Amino acid sequence: MKASHFVRTLSTVALCTAVLSAPLAYADQNGQEKPQKLAVDEVSGDLSVMVLGSGGPMATASGRASAGYLIFLDGKPRILMDIGGGAYQRLAASGANIKDLDIVLLSHLHIDHTGDLSAAVKTIYFHNKSAGTYRTAPIRIFGPGANGVTFPNTQITQYPGSSEYVHNHYDMPAGVERYLNAFAPAISGGDFKYTATDVSPAIASAGLPPPVQEIVNENGLVIKAIGVFHGPVPALGFRIDYKGKSIAYSGDTNSKTNNMITLSEGANMLIYDTAITDTMPDISVNPKDALFYQLHTTPSRMGVVARQAHAQTLVLSHLTPITEPRLDEVKTLIRAQGYTGKIKTAKDLKVYNLPDSSDM
Repeated sequence: MKASHFVRTLSTVALCTAVLSAPLAYADQNGQEKPQKLAVDEVSGDLSVMVLGSGGPMATASGRASAGYLIFLDGKPRILMDIGGGAYQRLAASGANIKDLDIVLLSHLHIDHTGDLSAAVKTIYFHNKSAGTYRTAPIRIFGPGANGVTFPNTQITQYPGSSEYVHNHYDMPAGVERYLNAFAPAISGGDFKYTATDVSPAIASAGLPPPVQEIVNENGLVIKAIGVFHGPVPALGFRIDYKGKSIAYSGDTNSKTNNMITLSEGANMLIYDTAITDTMPDISVNPKDALFYQLHTTPSRMGVVARQAHAQTLVLSHLTPITEPRLDEVKTLIRAQGYTGKIKTAKDLKVYNLPDSSDM
């Protein structure tokens, strides 16, 4: 295909995308057409989080997308925190334009936290195209470095570092999505640039406090990360502070250390891995399910973390077929640990504006 034909084809695709992404409308009781209210219309204030995915790794009839959160600064979407399968569809339905999104935080490299990354990256350039702007700033991606854990009886490491993972997607000449190096500039007229940074997933050294790492500090925005225990998986929790407001996120962890207490001290909002209960899955029925207690946090432990961290609001997310029908039990177990803050259940496309006490 000739280059000029290629560009014309891409322009046509972009035009079709813009038309198809136009806001839908509905008729009121008087038959008058009104624009459909979108999740992005609920965003206000200095710091907001939109839930793109509140589910876990399993496709269920509840329809929850896998983990994903879009963070707004001064009403603009600037940070993507995990982007699992289905979160891209929620992003589309939200009405948010992510042309200026510049930071991606990956808690760990399980597909229910990373599966829609490339779709979101590509959308950044389509959104610039529809806005008539040129994207030249790099997309900055942060995630856990490798921890060296190998498969049994081999020297093969189970997980790459995040920089290797990202480069294997986008880098020239061998990245599986390397076409974006030509496609993105053709779509938006800008440049396809990214950086990938490995953040240490180390839990702590013996006798030393847990290592909180400051990974961004600019224009009043501070992002910190800490290693969390998720079995053999290199994993991070994150904290975002902006204009006196704060969001902490556990990613996936069994919380056997106090690292999340340290990271989320005094946070307005603490979003937590809610995949299991204290007794489910039942390992007396299937002993192999003991693995889940190495990977995820029980409600009782979550209650201790939230209480000791003095988190204002605890948001239950990463819900599974185990926890979704047992949310009353989950909340009771959390309260039994003395946590007195607000408890909210995450829903896809729910927007939390911090620190709106009526919403929090």
